[in-house]
Amino acid sequence: MTEARVRALVTDAHRLRQRQDTGPHHHPVPATGSHFVILVKPEVLDTDGAADAMSEVVRVLGAGEADILRCALVPASHFAERRYLLLHYPRLHRVAADGVHALCTEAHRELRSLLDSSGALGALGAFEAMTYDTVLSPTVLDERCRRAGIHKLGSGSYASVVELNGRPVVVLNGFLPALVGHYDHTTALVGLVECHSLREIDDLRTHLLGALHPAAAAPDSLRGALHSLVEGRGSPSLSEGRNAVHLSAGHLEGMFQVWRYFSAADGQGITSTALGRSLVDRGVSSTALTSLAGDHNLTGDSGETLAPHGATEHLPRPEVLDLVGQWTATGKEVEE
Repeated sequence: MTEARVRALVTDAHRLRQRQDTGPHHHPVPATGSHFVILVKPEVLDTDGAADAMSEVVRVLGAGEADILRCALVPASHFAERRYLLLHYPRLHRVAADGVHALCTEAHRELRSLLDSSGALGALGAFEAMTYDTVLSPTVLDERCRRAGIHKLGSGSYASVVELNGRPVVVLNGFLPALVGHYDHTTALVGLVECHSLREIDDLRTHLLGALHPAAAAPDSLRGALHSLVEGRGSPSLSEGRNAVHLSAGHLEGMFQVWRYFSAADGQGITSTALGRSLVDRGVSSTALTSLAGDHNLTGDSGETLAPHGATEHLPRPEVLDLVGQWTATGKEVEE
């Protein structure tokens, strides 16, 4: 993938207002290393700056020993209409919509601790919280949550203690409505980049992706480089909520993102991904494997529930293979 090619892709996506894709690669992805997706967000892919931003992504990935296998540019409005954002962050959406009922056991424990220490009267998912204040917009809720502080309860589960009608309440994933709206109401693009690297995915997220706040990220990381680019052209600053880029949070999540954004569009199954092929070779059925895509809670032997994507987030590839094999072999119950 050259910078010239990605610039042409950006130009066509803006002009035609439809997905532009470099097309399938013709060799199996190696069953070693990390197979993952980079999501480049609308805040850096506006009309004027998109080509420069995608060129910078290509440059940083190359310097970071990540091979680009495929690249697509999609209008952000199409990304929202197809519910790709929900599929990209399934637990974020479920917790924002269903509230406490969607939390796994670990997140429940953290929530109880926060409720006890804060004196909050209860907890609500973000979308329900907005019904408690008729003048509360997604942007205002996001601002209130960030001012109050965002506490991580578990994978895809975050909490902020805010006032609703003068009463302290824990709001779960209160930033999510504003995040969704940002994709709905923009003429910018979303960049999707399928990658492979011999580096472990935890190392890639720590060093190649960069710190959550782009201003604090290393200059040679994706977020750090895009922060410098945005600041240099005088565009609105990046932040924790508008942090420019996401890298698959683990091998399992990466497998599903590659499948959904690229392989499925070609009519291919989960075995077109490196991890999916390895798991099926171990005897895991494609049906059992794809049941984990929605990141629903699994019930463990102890009776506690866990989040599959979160439980594999920081694990090296061999451990992910073993763990997913155990889950599917024992038929752990998936909570809907």
